[in-house]
Amino acid sequence: MSAAPPGRSGNGRRRIAYRALLGTTALGTLSANMINAPLYVIQTELGMTSQQSVMAVSAFTIAMATVVPLAGWSSDRFGAKTLLVWALGVMVLAEIAAALAPGMETLIAARAVQGAACSAIPPCVLAALMGLRPERVAQNMGAWAAAIGLGQAIGPPFGGIVTEVLGWRNVFITHAALVLVMMVLLAVSLPAAVRRRPPMHVSAMFWLVAGGGSMATAILLAGQGGPWAGVALLTTGAMGSWALFGHLCRQRARRAAKHAGTPGPLLDPALLRDPGFLTAAAGAGLAMVSLAVSIVAVPLFLASELDLGPAQIGLVVFTLALAMIVAGPAAGRMGRLRGTGAQLRRGVVLIVVAAPVVSVAMATPVLGVARWGVVSLVVLGLVMVGTGIAFTQSAAATGLVTSPAGRAGTAVGIHNMLRFLAMAVGYSAVSLAYATDASLLVFPAISLTGLAMLAALRASPGRPRHT
Repeated sequence: MSAAPPGRSGNGRRRIAYRALLGTTALGTLSANMINAPLYVIQTELGMTSQQSVMAVSAFTIAMATVVPLAGWSSDRFGAKTLLVWALGVMVLAEIAAALAPGMETLIAARAVQGAACSAIPPCVLAALMGLRPERVAQNMGAWAAAIGLGQAIGPPFGGIVTEVLGWRNVFITHAALVLVMMVLLAVSLPAAVRRRPPMHVSAMFWLVAGGGSMATAILLAGQGGPWAGVALLTTGAMGSWALFGHLCRQRARRAAKHAGTPGPLLDPALLRDPGFLTAAAGAGLAMVSLAVSIVAVPLFLASELDLGPAQIGLVVFTLALAMIVAGPAAGRMGRLRGTGAQLRRGVVLIVVAAPVVSVAMATPVLGVARWGVVSLVVLGLVMVGTGIAFTQSAAATGLVTSPAGRAGTAVGIHNMLRFLAMAVGYSAVSLAYATDASLLVFPAISLTGLAMLAALRASPGRPRHT
């Protein structure tokens, strides 16, 4: 037998690593919503109140938004492969703990640890994808967006089906087994990244993390209707924490400029003012708010107004995720051929146009429109929203990794913190809208936000094309 051509084995490992990175992204997204479907079953068995069951879901989001800046820094310091493999190992252990949880406290704590471990996935995967195929930026980000869509698509049905067949505890066990497979594949196939030496400034990192946790908690409390004094206090604390973070970074930067050998700042604040970073953050925020509102408001409408069952609702909402999966590669091709700016604008336009379509569908039942007509209009709107999210999210990711901030793990962590906070805003907006009988306003609000972003993009200087 002839010897294999040089490099074939290495290319094979890289292909495995590429697919494992996308699979890890899908599993990370899935882990956030896989207990939504069986939540009432879990609540009943563990004797939890409704508020406690909500905490089992929100603890994951709060932990992710809080820890992800530290995860971004750690990705630089220890290498994306090392951090990702260890984080997946922690996630496996936390899921086993959740499966064995005897009560509410253990389950909530385990979900918080899962969220903290999952926070390493976005910065590590983005860094690893760029290391594997640096010449295919737009395609990498398109595939990444499609993997997120896949996780959103299969999360609720995964949790529901496993619960029906094996019980809710096996939702965690099954997911842990899948995560373990990805961990092993990455350990054996992903090339080790060159470790950087980013400076650590403990007090600056503390205030950055404290701000993220405070803001996430404030947003989730607002969605539950208060207490509003606590929401105001947490929001003020978050803004103050971030201001201290910026002050400490600028202070250390001045010292480093004056005295040779002085450690540099945790992050140059100027990176966060770069137009590429700001545009990426705005695009990702719009995509995540749209996603959160769609996957919560639409199922509530279909159940309460059209009396659809869980399986029917799942099929309808699946069209959004399916659109994200299908549109991801197309978004990557557009970014490569026409530039990230055109890709981002196309995605925002789709979201702006889709929001009124869904709003009209939600208003038609009172007009006596046949149920199949309402559902068809909802599906049309969801397909447009999903496609817009795929284009917007992948364009934002491309803009991030090609900006100066994209070379700093802490900045990538801050970007993802903003993404998760935007998703929390979407959840809370739906909760408040339904509590105040204003459910028909949530999608128009998204449309107005998108129009404002289009105006800002038109007014901003042109961005370079990214391929």
